[in-house]
Amino acid sequence: MLALADGRATAYNPRDKEATVAIGLMRSVSQMRLALLQCGRVGLALQGQVATQHKARDSRFQQSTAVSVVDHVCQEILLLAAAQVAPELAIYSEEMAACPVELRELFSGHGAYELVVDPVDGTDDYLAGRPTYGHMLGLLNLATGRFDLGMVYFPAEGALIWGLRATGAFVERGLGGHPRRLQRREAPRSAAETKRMRDSDRSALAQLGLDIAPSSGASVAWVVWRLLQGEVGVAVLRQFHGHDSGPGSVLLEELGGAMLAGDAQAVRYEADMARVPLVVASADEVLAREVVAALGAGAEDTP
Repeated sequence: MLALADGRATAYNPRDKEATVAIGLMRSVSQMRLALLQCGRVGLALQGQVATQHKARDSRFQQSTAVSVVDHVCQEILLLAAAQVAPELAIYSEEMAACPVELRELFSGHGAYELVVDPVDGTDDYLAGRPTYGHMLGLLNLATGRFDLGMVYFPAEGALIWGLRATGAFVERGLGGHPRRLQRREAPRSAAETKRMRDSDRSALAQLGLDIAPSSGASVAWVVWRLLQGEVGVAVLRQFHGHDSGPGSVLLEELGGAMLAGDAQAVRYEADMARVPLVVASADEVLAREVVAALGAGAEDTP
């Protein structure tokens, strides 16, 4: 029996392949929950005390190259925890260039999933002393190109949110907090201001009667949190890496929302977490499709 977050128990047939996968994913939730909380403690303890470093720019779309020792420490915390429970995973991390070879070699890369880690999503916000950052990870199904698990911890909120495909989306508060199933909220007629939005995007949104809500910072995970809470209705994300939006996609989808590409299909992510030209995210799939249609199929930037 597998205990779900709302107190129910689900019986799985261990001979059923899908059930075995589901149990493995739930084990990942249990294992990685503590690692994310550990990252949160490290980040809070060091916020305001670490220097800003810089990494190489990956394309003309990158607006910030900031990174810190906290990114690197949290990367190692998350990867070491994952190696204990699923060494068969392929791995990807935003700060992989700084990952020790010995740590990479703990993973065989022969499994059906890729662990995707964003040690500090919203590094600029973190370094500026703002609370709008999170520690994030997900499991990418390499066969489908979609995330089956997404987890984000927001230390300033004391909130861990996670979504598991075909199971639901949940929030936990505090160490040992009981998971509570997130409930769908009505999406307001508003759009979040995000990096790399075009004037044409704002015009299209205005024509739909959508207000533009002020930016909440650099973290896509934080934008997803705002969508889940009904603070804003939709977000237009241009040229963000897959690791920025991917883990949050399953959270939105489990509440009836969507992350759609420019062709109005669910985003399919590549293993190297390449930049996605256009992602429209909303906790309301109908609204997401409305916005994709309004933006049109104009030329998309390429990295």
